[in-house]
Amino acid sequence: MNHTKPAKTKCGHRIYHLDCEAYDRLVDHAGNRCQICGVPPEQTKHGFLVVDHDVAVGQWAVRGLLCSKCNTSIPFGMEPGWATEYLAAPWWREELSRLGHSGEASPEPHPEAAVIILDRFQWRRGERGWQHVANYRWNPAQSWEHLNYRFGPHNIRVLSERPVSSEETSA
Repeated sequence: MNHTKPAKTKCGHRIYHLDCEAYDRLVDHAGNRCQICGVPPEQTKHGFLVVDHDVAVGQWAVRGLLCSKCNTSIPFGMEPGWATEYLAAPWWREELSRLGHSGEASPEPHPEAAVIILDRFQWRRGERGWQHVANYRWNPAQSWEHLNYRFGPHNIRVLSERPVSSEETSA
């Protein structure tokens, strides 16, 4: 099943670092129904299912697709009995297994190493922490833990363990 991309806007699943192909896998995994109550998207209040993620793990840690009612009924940090099966098998674990990734964050690289995130954003560590090379939107500097929380350890790749020159970062 391929979802329909909204006109004149970006797909909403991008805030969870899901490309359209991954989102389609998620929809297939959910059977295009709320993964707790089973309601199809057209029978929800808004006409669509929402992406549910585990805020304790990170924004990238998508658990599944839910109707708005079920999504807002799962309180942060609690596991209601009616959702135990759903919460025990989050979709992100299946995806990491498919990618051959354990989900564990790698040790922080050399102080001036370069990393690439989501295969397009280059970051380097300086005196104040990790910063986007182009200083685009991600200031102030971030910690290694925050980068892993925000983007997921599977989306971070170390480009070099050696210091990166200014000529290399501007290329």
